[in-house]
Amino acid sequence: MQIDNVCLFYGEEAYKRRNYKEQLKKQVAGPGSINYSFFEGKGIDFSAVYDSVVTLPFFAEKRLVIVENSGKFKASKKSSAQEEGEGEGDASFADHMIEKILKDLPETTCLAFFEEEVNRSKKIYKLIASKGKVIECAPDGRDKVLRWLAKGFAADNKKIRQSTAELLIDRVGTNYDRLRREYEKIIAYAGDEEVITDEHVLAVTSEDIESRIFDMLDAMCVKNKAKVLESYYGLTVNKEHPLYLLAMIRIQFRTMLQVAELDMEGSSKYQIASRLKKRDFIVEKSLRNLRYFSRDRLIEILDKISETDMKIKTGDIDEQIGVELMLLEFSS
Repeated sequence: MQIDNVCLFYGEEAYKRRNYKEQLKKQVAGPGSINYSFFEGKGIDFSAVYDSVVTLPFFAEKRLVIVENSGKFKASKKSSAQEEGEGEGDASFADHMIEKILKDLPETTCLAFFEEEVNRSKKIYKLIASKGKVIECAPDGRDKVLRWLAKGFAADNKKIRQSTAELLIDRVGTNYDRLRREYEKIIAYAGDEEVITDEHVLAVTSEDIESRIFDMLDAMCVKNKAKVLESYYGLTVNKEHPLYLLAMIRIQFRTMLQVAELDMEGSSKYQIASRLKKRDFIVEKSLRNLRYFSRDRLIEILDKISETDMKIKTGDIDEQIGVELMLLEFSS
């Protein structure tokens, strides 16, 4: 990977973001390097980041500074900042410091940002795009995921038919982290058997969570609270963590918002699927459910999901209760 002075890696595919981070650490800093600094979370002190960035590397050509999940690349909202305990002045100071960091960034430092969401209209996004490299870590298409699966099974001396790999994707989806977990279970279940069969896949995997969450959204559309909770409990029975389900619900509502915006631009169903790298049936379901959710309502729901996520992670509400109350509110 070509190393730029400043990089931004963003997108919902966490597997890709992790891979890029590990590549950077290996190529720039090396294992256990004193020329490596890491900052994470919404409460980052960017003055400390600045000090780290301008520090010269110790007996090396480069030092690596990574900033992850800062939330500074999303659209600015005063209410969101206040909920996180950050005043308007604090947020402005952080943005100012990031701009100063980018302005004073020495050639001896590689600065990399890793974010799930970005707003391309933000000044700091445009600054990084003009000075360095911006890479989107978006979900891959079905064909590329099939090749990734085949390569993975081959590395473990297993063979898998394309139809069986297709079945695995139909049940699990194309998210690499989710596939990796199911893949490892299948390898363990198959044991010494050389060929992975449909029976192996069906025995250890549950139906695609993405599809099941869309079933839950269908129930929300018609205000069927009982069906919504039934769908949710069905997912928790399979030992899916509430925070993982919350993240998946956020992805589906974000997809609906993206579909709504592209539909307003006049894009066809197939153009939307190609641009978002989503399966056709997901775009179809999103378009159908848009009859029940306005664009403003989708934005409100995404804000509520972020609020619930924050309350769970800070211990203000039990994870199970928090998600249930949120789903009931969406169904009212």
